[in-house]
Amino acid sequence: MSTYRYTLSDYHAVKDADIIIDGLTILAGENGCGKSTLSRWLYYLVNGVQQFEKFTIRNFVERVDSLISRQNIAAREMRFYVKKDDLSQSKGVASVGQNLVRRYSTSDNDENAVRQAQDDFVQSVHRVADLLAEYLENSKKGARRDRTLMFLHMDSVEASQKDAKQVAEDYVEKQMRMLGRMTDKLYEDIEHRPFERFLENVRSQYDEEDAAPEKMQLYEDDVELIDEGRVSSLFRLHRAIYIDTPMALTNESAENVFWNELRNLVLQRKQVQGKSEKILLHRIKNILHGEARLVEKDLPFGDEELRFVSTDGRVNIEIEKAATGFKTFTYLQRLLENGYLGEDNLLLIDEPEAHLHPQWIVEYARLLVMLHKFLGLKVMVATHNPDMVAALRAIAEHEQVLNKTHFYIAEQTAQDGCYSYKNLGGDISEVFTSFNIALSRIESYGTSSF
Repeated sequence: MSTYRYTLSDYHAVKDADIIIDGLTILAGENGCGKSTLSRWLYYLVNGVQQFEKFTIRNFVERVDSLISRQNIAAREMRFYVKKDDLSQSKGVASVGQNLVRRYSTSDNDENAVRQAQDDFVQSVHRVADLLAEYLENSKKGARRDRTLMFLHMDSVEASQKDAKQVAEDYVEKQMRMLGRMTDKLYEDIEHRPFERFLENVRSQYDEEDAAPEKMQLYEDDVELIDEGRVSSLFRLHRAIYIDTPMALTNESAENVFWNELRNLVLQRKQVQGKSEKILLHRIKNILHGEARLVEKDLPFGDEELRFVSTDGRVNIEIEKAATGFKTFTYLQRLLENGYLGEDNLLLIDEPEAHLHPQWIVEYARLLVMLHKFLGLKVMVATHNPDMVAALRAIAEHEQVLNKTHFYIAEQTAQDGCYSYKNLGGDISEVFTSFNIALSRIESYGTSSF
């Protein structure tokens, strides 16, 4: 089993963090100390590297689709000034390339997606060129025509010195050269995997608006992932799943990439289960006295929904109507059923205890430990709950995986608002010292006046 080391420094609230990930990793600290920042960028690193080619091709397709949309805008404008008899040849322009991104998202073949984008672009360019020649023949010189040419990145002065057919041919040649440059850059990026392309993928695919950390690294078996301005591949870690709230299961309207990914994984019907998975699933069902089931809605479109069904059958409700604590166990159940909690996966969880009562905190901690012990799942938990920390420590020791369990505490530095992450090994006493500060504050509030 490969080991991983993740470093990040001088970024937002994180002054420095050097974190081992080879089993269970627990980050403890107060609100605002950068725990979520660490989880988010680790998610980007793992998935951005593993899906580098797919994301790069998707960006290419999206750019081509945007260019076709731009051509369609110009085409709609020009059609108003073309003779009625000529419209039959040009009216198809506006439909070229529509839904190109959607077609790509459902495609299983990246190479086919590139070819489809290229074909759609060429088809659109030639139709616009035909329309452009007709438009120049029939429109008067002036601001309107100049504006259209400028929108198509054509020089209006130069165009006025040539006949309409030549201008259209120049337009085609210019667009074909641009497509060639874009295609060359696409395959160059896929071949060389530049770090800047990785960051562009992160910004576009994950809607990340913050500047990237300048000091960030992920090691696989002591080999740097980011090296000499490029990103290499991860051999043994294929996917990271980030869960910042169990409410992600039911909030379909949110534009949140983490939530959308979680719902997609949970709502699949892979049902990959071995002996260990069945044992763990049985435990989850015993805790909940029921389970989450994916069933078809009573609608003509065959949509599916997740429902909670109790063991005795008395409760059968939509999952959004179930208690939030149930949802916390539900995503583990469904990810486990669908084969996403194995040794080549990393589960990143923010404050899972937030919606659990103390008994279920212990049960949840036990599940995480067992998922690592029996399936090899790597887990990183961000928490500020002493019960969760204590439960993970005690259960990991009992299950003899304490050597694969690493505790970190976020300590405030001299620089205001910044934190360093200290490796505690298996000794969690400093975590409780940190949490006990809250108790002393309560005592002071009880003895002092405001």
